[in-house]
Amino acid sequence: MGKDIIRFGMIGAGSVAEVKSAPALQKTSGAELVAVMRRDEEKLRDYATRHGITRYSTNAQDILEDPDIDAVYIATPPGSHAQYTLAAAKQGKAVYVEKPMARTAAEARQMVDACREAGVPLFVAYYRRAQPRFLKAKELIDTGALGEVRSFTYLYACPVPKDDPNRPWLLTKEIAGGGLLFDIGSHMIDSIIFMLGQPVEVVGRAANLSRARETADQSSAFMRFDYGVAGTLQFSFNVAQRTDRLHIMGTRGSLTMSIMGYDPLILTQDGVTQELPYPQPAHVQSYLITRVVNTLRGLDNLDSTGQSALQTQQILEAIDTSGSWVHQ
Repeated sequence: MGKDIIRFGMIGAGSVAEVKSAPALQKTSGAELVAVMRRDEEKLRDYATRHGITRYSTNAQDILEDPDIDAVYIATPPGSHAQYTLAAAKQGKAVYVEKPMARTAAEARQMVDACREAGVPLFVAYYRRAQPRFLKAKELIDTGALGEVRSFTYLYACPVPKDDPNRPWLLTKEIAGGGLLFDIGSHMIDSIIFMLGQPVEVVGRAANLSRARETADQSSAFMRFDYGVAGTLQFSFNVAQRTDRLHIMGTRGSLTMSIMGYDPLILTQDGVTQELPYPQPAHVQSYLITRVVNTLRGLDNLDSTGQSALQTQQILEAIDTSGSWVHQ
């Protein structure tokens, strides 16, 4: 676009947009959040008033068809991501859409194709890719601080989730696709790919052991990368104790970190262990939003094809259906 100011319209104004993203968008140099949409008029008016947004509507078309809006931020449940992305692309507007990208890989493919054919950028909110702690982890891996990386393990575990009044749709397949595996597991898989590189094979298994929800509550995967490194991922959303631990092992040392939390990175190198602290940002999407805005302004080159997020969606679907995925 190459504009000095990128004017955003936001569709959806729920819990994610409250702290994680919209305030970051409002504080980012070169961006302006000019309008917001939500179907619940009372909650919409309250949100717009508290965040100082003067234009708001209960009709998404008012955002999509507004000639003053350059880019649309889609912060709705996954069930409408494809619908709004295709509509925004048709209007020639750039898209920044929440994760998971969609309910299915087929929907994600439609989104990528529509934005490519319309010639508009497509960004997906896998914001950990831009946070300093993940950039540091990737740097340590890429520069050989661990020696040659040989394997990894990842374990995430938590109790069966309670109903979330702010996101009652979260564990409903029709709206969300794949429960917690899609919701937070998408961040985990995408972050591991960001740090370790291009996967070539994934084999998954999923089950619903607690039967507490209609979505799977336990998933496992084997993942192999193009340079031979392989590892395992275990997601257990049905146990008593919370765990979030990625352990990457190399010929010289290891790196241990959480993906969803903000504990220090633990680097063991030549027998010496050190902690590298990276506190949680006030607005966790701020670093990625800055890159999105700067790319739209012609000042950065963040990938805007949606292809990496589509790949993540394909892998999620393979795991959730106890299937396999192979890089083409």
